[in-house]
Amino acid sequence: MTEESTIELLNTLGTKLIKCNNRFSSYDAEDKNYIVEIKNRRGFYPEKLIECLKLFKNYQKSQLSGKDFLYVVTDESGCYIFNITRDIKSILPLGIIALECPATTDFDKTKKIIKYSFVLPSEMAKRI
Repeated sequence: MTEESTIELLNTLGTKLIKCNNRFSSYDAEDKNYIVEIKNRRGFYPEKLIECLKLFKNYQKSQLSGKDFLYVVTDESGCYIFNITRDIKSILPLGIIALECPATTDFDKTKKIIKYSFVLPSEMAKRI
């Protein structure tokens, strides 16, 4: 899926999301109720990860704007919608893991950095 097709799918559920035009935005779409970060995965990963940087930055932005922060992961098995705002108190005790990952997804795949992340339980998500 693309960000655009994911936004279209989410809008069938009643949101009115619009893709962010600022390429430096910490999230991908928003409407009057939500800010949304989208991760479209090319393969299936049983564990759904969210980088700490994205989680904390977007959670804070959601609080300041009075919106819920949704984290959406798509892969071969479906679309997983996590309401980070609603579940933050359950997410934080999960603990942070450190992963060596490519610095960027599509560009310089040879440079590796440590990314700190949370593993989100699939049962925490609404799956469509």
